[in-house]
Amino acid sequence: MTRAPGATGASALIIAGGRGTRFWPASREARPKPLFSIDGKTSLLADTIARLSLAIPRERIFVLAAKVHHAPFRRALRGWIPANNLILEPVARGTAVAIVYGAAMIRRRHGDGIIAVMPADHLIAPAEGFRRTLAGAIQLARQRDAIVVIGITPTRAESGYGYQKIGPRAGIGFKVEQFVEKPAQARAERMVRSGKYLWNAGMFVMPMQVLARELSEHCPSLANAAERLGAMPARKIGAFYRRLKFSSFDRELIEKSGNIFGVRASFSWHDVGSWDGLWAAVKDKSGNVLRGNVIAMDSERVLAYSDSRLLALFGVSDLVVVDTGDAILVARRERSQNIGRITEELQRRGLKRYL
Repeated sequence: MTRAPGATGASALIIAGGRGTRFWPASREARPKPLFSIDGKTSLLADTIARLSLAIPRERIFVLAAKVHHAPFRRALRGWIPANNLILEPVARGTAVAIVYGAAMIRRRHGDGIIAVMPADHLIAPAEGFRRTLAGAIQLARQRDAIVVIGITPTRAESGYGYQKIGPRAGIGFKVEQFVEKPAQARAERMVRSGKYLWNAGMFVMPMQVLARELSEHCPSLANAAERLGAMPARKIGAFYRRLKFSSFDRELIEKSGNIFGVRASFSWHDVGSWDGLWAAVKDKSGNVLRGNVIAMDSERVLAYSDSRLLALFGVSDLVVVDTGDAILVARRERSQNIGRITEELQRRGLKRYL
């Protein structure tokens, strides 16, 4: 397999935290969202590793997941990456802490070098376009001694995403002029029409030393925590980790630094954050998404998923219907962003077996 130019010595950190409550009932405590399969064959996490392995050797690909999900991730990663490349986060403390902890563990193993950080649960195609984009980001990070973010050409004015403003040209990329987090719809529409903004996909490429330097300047307390985590015996990490309180990586560092560059993605991208988002990403010509043992008649704009029993839809539209054997979800598709409320209600009622 041909590796991406300039990727030699680079490592990857895949952030696989979170349960994905908006994908209930398919996503559970025992099967977090990154382990969910869109096509019924491979998981979102496996797809992410497969894309990365075109550019970075699997022995240098690491996955960070919650300690409570240790067992399902250990099983899912068997044969994909070395077992000791699973980094377990003692408790959830946000993306800033997760990224510096993962980077510290990788640095302990491989020393200074480039690290590429990305979520585990995005839908990306084609893999070759991803490889080219990642290679370009690694090259730019080395040339500019900077943090490089990957930007996605917007396909619509989406107020729920973060944006990056394209600044002056810099080699194969550009200087990022500004970050805008979740703008109002009217502003998002103006930004997209201008052609000067890209979606911020939460993918970062940076030399370890640059990460340490930028943290020291803009978030010294987190920089100190990173140094301590990198040198701390494993038995002491849990207690120390629980005391850490920081916001997102974007808030703590990316939005503050003046040393951020960007590259434009050469691939399509979907942040599959809900059933409605999945429908929008993979709907067929009829406007439906049908997975598993499902038939749909005289139905349109539906997402239906069944992993066992026959699920038949007739004369319905704009629904999400999911049957996992022990639970059935029926919801208006446009309200799927709020499905996490179901897990809150299950928790309140003490129905933990369905979580």
